Amino acid sequence: MTPPTPPGPDPALTAAAYRITGYADGLVGAAEPECDLLLPHWDSGLKWLDENNPQPGDWCWDGGVAGGVTWDGTFHRDLTRYAASGPLFWSAYLKAGTSPGSKNGYWLNFGSGWAHLHNDDPAQILSGASQRLFYIVGPVPSPGAGGGRVAGSGDPAYSAGHWKLVIEATMFVTGAVVDVWTGVKTGGENPAGVYNRVSGCDPLATLTVEASP
Repeated sequence: MTPPTPPGPDPALTAAAYRITGYADGLVGAAEPECDLLLPHWDSGLKWLDENNPQPGDWCWDGGVAGGVTWDGTFHRDLTRYAASGPLFWSAYLKAGTSPGSKNGYWLNFGSGWAHLHNDDPAQILSGASQRLFYIVGPVPSPGAGGGRVAGSGDPAYSAGHWKLVIEATMFVTGAVVDVWTGVKTGGENPAGVYNRVSGCDPLATLTVEASP
């Protein structure tokens, strides 16, 4: 028998935006050597040796994505642009004023990597790399479990009644999504509090979230 889904927190007791306490670029995603996979490597950059005269044999090598904006560690709620996950969901891409384009908040640089909103479309937030903060209301199958393990079976990262913080990066060239840091917080009426790491290339043990002014 499937257990009843517990009620979630009251959205009225949450803020429109939250931030990682004390966040500065490099706090997450810059650990060495763990996060070196986020750095561009040979044939993985975005620029030719001479942008004015690209040659077929040039090595595609560059220091990173120069076009994006540096992520400020905040998560925002915007039910007009993204309502699919309800009012207990915040994303870095939903900051007021963001729009398609590398300098308009859908390309985020952080640490040794970067993240890009899939197809510049807020409706596809979960399809690509995303910085997001949300409440797990009901049972969620664990990735790779083939549906055999669901929330409540002992894995706090996929259990109901938890807040979850996810920071992901987009790999150069392939566009593959990398788990940089994922953590959970048990219970509470809002996402503020200490999150304990459960996965990701960055070994940072905890992150603290607070309401953003």
